Amino acid sequence: MVDINFDTLLRAEALVEEISASLQNYTRFWTDFVTPFTVGEIDDIFETGGRGAWAHLDPLYAARKAVSHPGKGILRRGDVYFEAATSLNHPGNLAEFGPTEMVLGVDGRYFESTFGAHYPAIHEAGNEEGNLSSRSVYELIVAGERFEERMAQLGEKYLQEEIAAAERF
Repeated sequence: MVDINFDTLLRAEALVEEISASLQNYTRFWTDFVTPFTVGEIDDIFETGGRGAWAHLDPLYAARKAVSHPGKGILRRGDVYFEAATSLNHPGNLAEFGPTEMVLGVDGRYFESTFGAHYPAIHEAGNEEGNLSSRSVYELIVAGERFEERMAQLGEKYLQEEIAAAERF
């Protein structure tokens, strides 16, 4: 005699469908995993002067800045760039999350309309005259193995949570 339990088979099939559907929309992965990691990385980059990679300020400018904005590090004079890069609620922040991709950065239009120039992009690239050093923020996030390792960890955690949520279904 063969006993087939269709209820178990149907539940297993529903579980596979639920997991498959959730793995086709990565919006929660972007918002709950990648964004907090990225914002933390940006905060670290600003706090450490580009993890030590940024050129020091011109001594004359550094002396003036120490008086006018005491305690403010490189690219932290008014903190608008920092806040736009680390706060999704800032009007200069650019954050878009979709099922298969995300965009996270600063909105050049905001900086151009508010300050007359997209100064985060100018600082990222520096200038040809050499009087403004390149001080990369976003390139430093993905530099090295740290990013790849952390993304793999976050991806694994996300998948485990999605599978656990589908199993509760």
